Amino acid sequence: MPTDLAAIARDAMCLSESAFLKHYRRGRFRLWNGVGLTTSELPGPGFNFAAAIGPCPPLDDILPVAREFFADCDKGWGVLVEGDTGHPAEAELRARGWVVDEDEPAFVLPDIAAVPAAVPETLTLRPVRTEEDRRTFQSVCAAAYAAPPDLGDLIMPSLAFALDPDMWWVIGEENGTPVATGGYYRVGTTAVICCLATLAGYRGRGIGAGVMRAALDHARAGGCPVATLRSGPKSVPLYERLGFRYVGRHRTYAAPGGQCETAGEKHS
Repeated sequence: MPTDLAAIARDAMCLSESAFLKHYRRGRFRLWNGVGLTTSELPGPGFNFAAAIGPCPPLDDILPVAREFFADCDKGWGVLVEGDTGHPAEAELRARGWVVDEDEPAFVLPDIAAVPAAVPETLTLRPVRTEEDRRTFQSVCAAAYAAPPDLGDLIMPSLAFALDPDMWWVIGEENGTPVATGGYYRVGTTAVICCLATLAGYRGRGIGAGVMRAALDHARAGGCPVATLRSGPKSVPLYERLGFRYVGRHRTYAAPGGQCETAGEKHS
């Protein structure tokens, strides 16, 4: 069983290239002096960030590289840190007036095999395989997250995305009605859980746990012994019940006014 769980979350979600990126026109990743830079069509700092999350250069050296990398991000980008660990980048961002755009707890499941099976009898699990499946996944996930239309259209941008061998996606149906989604992409031997969502009227019935179990079973069969994810506050109890362990906060800062330019910063 791995011991440095925080490193698993950092490496898989911040410092490695996601399988998502090859399916977006502007999807790019660069690892520069320990800083992971990720960008795609998905809008905002939560999807376009420079991860200064371990040993790395000072912020004054990172920002010029980041500005060039994110030059065409018209809806903003940010700098992601591991919050409240004393990393010098976080103190410098605060001193310059940068504001928190996202602040999500990161979790790691150190042993996928240890998660108990828990699939409600009324739940049917259907992997995404066709264009109709893709659109169903997209619409259910967007509705469950209350995503704006521009984001909803990008959740699963193509059938090639859905069928990518480094990813796996499933629809959960209750009595024939699509009500939940979930899946993962792999980074090495780590499964990064994504898009786990259940329609509001169907929550609290074990459906999310059933979809998660299916994703974990598939990941384990494909050679992933561990899993990681970031969570919104409402999902934390579910993940903790399944054995995920809290490993820290992945906190993303955006520049004042949403403009990541030198003129928009307030230097101390």
